Amino acid sequence: MFDEELIKELKDAQEKYEEQISRILEKVPGKKKEHVTISGLKVKPLYTPADTNNIDFVKDISFPGQYPYTRGIFPAGHLSRGLNTRQVTGIGTAEETNKRWKFLISKGANALSVVGLRGWGPDADDEQAEGMVGKDEVVCDTLYDYETLFEGIDLRKYPVHMITASPFSLANYIIIAQKQGIPLEELRGSMSNMLRPEKECIDIMEYCTANLPLFNSGYLDMRNTREGGCTAAQEIAFGVALAISTAEILMKQGLDIDDFAHRITWFVNSGPEFFEEAAKFRAMRRLWARTFKERLNAKKPASLLCRMHCQTYAPTLTKAQPFNNIIRSTIYSMAAIIGGVQSLHVNSFDEALAIPTEFSSSLSIRTQQIIDLETGITSVIDPLGGSYYVEALTDKIEADAIKILDTIDSMGGAFKAWDWMCDDIRKEAAVWQNDFDGKSRKLVGANVFVDEDDIQTKALKVLQEHADFEALYEYDPAIRDKQIARLNKARGMRDEDRLKKAKKRLLEAFQNDENIIPHVIEGVKCYMTQGEYGKIRQEAQGGDSNCCIGWKVLA
Repeated sequence: MFDEELIKELKDAQEKYEEQISRILEKVPGKKKEHVTISGLKVKPLYTPADTNNIDFVKDISFPGQYPYTRGIFPAGHLSRGLNTRQVTGIGTAEETNKRWKFLISKGANALSVVGLRGWGPDADDEQAEGMVGKDEVVCDTLYDYETLFEGIDLRKYPVHMITASPFSLANYIIIAQKQGIPLEELRGSMSNMLRPEKECIDIMEYCTANLPLFNSGYLDMRNTREGGCTAAQEIAFGVALAISTAEILMKQGLDIDDFAHRITWFVNSGPEFFEEAAKFRAMRRLWARTFKERLNAKKPASLLCRMHCQTYAPTLTKAQPFNNIIRSTIYSMAAIIGGVQSLHVNSFDEALAIPTEFSSSLSIRTQQIIDLETGITSVIDPLGGSYYVEALTDKIEADAIKILDTIDSMGGAFKAWDWMCDDIRKEAAVWQNDFDGKSRKLVGANVFVDEDDIQTKALKVLQEHADFEALYEYDPAIRDKQIARLNKARGMRDEDRLKKAKKRLLEAFQNDENIIPHVIEGVKCYMTQGEYGKIRQEAQGGDSNCCIGWKVLA
């Protein structure tokens, strides 16, 4: 920090400089005098110590691995803990997805994610599933499918993230781990158990806290929220607010904050504004640590660590000039890595067209590997730390997030403010769309530099026509027939009496407000289908046909 006289001199000099810049830019056709980020933050052309004079290094920045963790949650950053290189996948039946997993591992992926484990139906032979089975995700109806999905995948070596909030999928994962000889207290992995005031969410977190201490059972999905239109500050504030409200429920259930806080992870987004994104991750860590320490009274350092898996921004992926998407995702990835995320998924360049091919998926893995091994970015911890611009931006994003959090608090917390949060996201999405339509927010190949004769699309078609090249994914209705055959095979392996008893005990657990996870595990061992689980869940809800909500609101 500088003395007041020096800061005044700096501010006066900066104002004169900015006036000079303004005069220069007036003579540049089409050049704006100020830049506004995708989150609506006005950015000056130059930053000086005057913009960071209110920031205390020890209190607000400190060292990596030290409170408030602005510079990273681990002392040595990526030097000691390499980046988890992931690619989300889920295609066809468990056989196809297992094959894709093994392909990704052969290219250097060291962590896995899977989409499609709905875990509550309908089964493949249900008429409601017609035209949807394995269309854009993997279908797993029974333990037999999970056994196929994880065949040859060592869960000790490759932690898996399951994109599902279903106890049914968790039960299958646990059983697979036990078949691999992994004690539950050593089982790693994670699931998209989005924090919400519903019985299934709370039961999962309670069970995992007691039995799977290394499994990440709580999940803040802010990536999809961000892509829905929210700002960087909203991404942080909404996530922290959901964590607070869920933590309060769990503590009322008898858990201590330090029992479960260290198993909550974030799913975050890295998008077009390079410096804003890097600053966002820094602000996110700081506000998370301060909230859990000062508001929720967490005592253990592990409870203060904001753990993040990041996926690059999808709304800017274009169908036209598709290879531009490689460049976009590379830049977004660099912002995420510099910002200190622990795990990363780089969107494939053809995701605007179809499910990624092996070719595009391997390029996404190579993107992370090139950044890690060739740029030197991971050799320095928080390389943007100390930048006047980045520190000022970090401070501004955190301050805006705190204001939003205060508004949510005034409404009674995240669950009561849910509609307001959704409306606020819609408003920001409309702003983004208007900016895009008016071309004040430029997207190369979409609203500027549009090529009528798109050479990139032509090049992609040439590749697709090559005999040895994998074509873009197209849904094959025969996948349903294949899955129904698998489903019937699984049903043929069942002990129906044992299954009937397991399903009866599961329904009673729902009705008696017991933790359902042990009973779901027993049912899954009997080859209970996801559709059967969904029907039990529905019956416990009193016949509510909406199987996409939790059974009982606990808030």
